[in-house]
Amino acid sequence: MELKRKLFLLKPFVNSKVWGVEQWIVSTMKDSSSFFLDSNNTVSIKSLTGSDYPLLIKTIHADDTLSVQVHPDDEYAQTHENAHGKSECWYILEAKPGSSIISGLKGNASREELLLAIKEKRIESYLYETTVSAGDFLYIPSGTVHAIKGGLTLLEIQQPSDLTYRLYDWNRDREVHIEKSLDVIKNYTAKPVKKFSGIFDCDYFKIEKADIKGKTEIKPLENGCWASYYIIDGEGTLSCGGERIDIKKGSTVFAAPDTTITADGSFSVMQSCPKARANA
Repeated sequence: MELKRKLFLLKPFVNSKVWGVEQWIVSTMKDSSSFFLDSNNTVSIKSLTGSDYPLLIKTIHADDTLSVQVHPDDEYAQTHENAHGKSECWYILEAKPGSSIISGLKGNASREELLLAIKEKRIESYLYETTVSAGDFLYIPSGTVHAIKGGLTLLEIQQPSDLTYRLYDWNRDREVHIEKSLDVIKNYTAKPVKKFSGIFDCDYFKIEKADIKGKTEIKPLENGCWASYYIIDGEGTLSCGGERIDIKKGSTVFAAPDTTITADGSFSVMQSCPKARANA
C-alpha cells in the first residue's frame, strides 16, 4: 500500500504571478497542494500527513520586483483573518549580479510618518535594500517589511499561510493594504543578510543544509514529523531500506517521521521540518 512507503518524490503546485513563478513544493494548502504520483495518479501529500502540514515551502523565481509587504503574527491573523500568521526565511539559490532584497526599514519612522510617506510617494526612501548572492540567508519574522527584487531565485520556508498585506506596490494597479500593514509592522529595524551557517531554527521550523560527497546518513532534525529534502544542486540518490529515489537539482523528497536516509552522490540538500510548537 502506498502509505507504507517512507520516501516520496514530490511534484509542486505551480503558481504564476505578474512578477514570476512560485512553485509550492511542500504544501497542504487548500486548492494548492503539492503531490506525488501513485500508479500515474496524482495524490495530495495531505494523504500522507493526515492533516494540514504546519509548513509551506516554496521556490520563488522573480523576474520582476514583488510588492513591499508585511505579514501578521499569529494573534493578529487569527483575530482578524481566521488564519495562521506568517514568519518565513529565505535561502538564495541564484542571483543575477546586483540583485537585491528589501529587509526592514531605515531609521525609526512612526506609523504617521510612514503613512504620509506612502501618500506622498516617497516610501522608497524608508526601505532598507541590500544586494545578495547565492548562499545568502535571511529570517523574516512576522511584522517585518520586506520585498524580493527581480533577478532572484530562492527557497522559502514559512508558516502555512498565504496571508500578505501589500504596503506598497511600485505604482502597479493592484490592491494594497496600507492600514493593515501599518497595524502589523513591529520590526522597524533593518535585517542583515548573512551567508547561511548551515543550520537555523526558530519557533516554527528547523532547517539544515548538508553537502554530500559519496555515501552518508542523514538523520531527521526533529522527531515525529514529516521532513522535506530539497536538492539545491548536483545529483545522486536518497534511499531507505529497499526504497531508492534518484534526485537532481530542484528535486524535493518527502520523508516519513523518524526516517534516517542514506544519501549517495555529489549534491547539496536542504532538510526542513516543523518544530514541536508548529505541530501542536
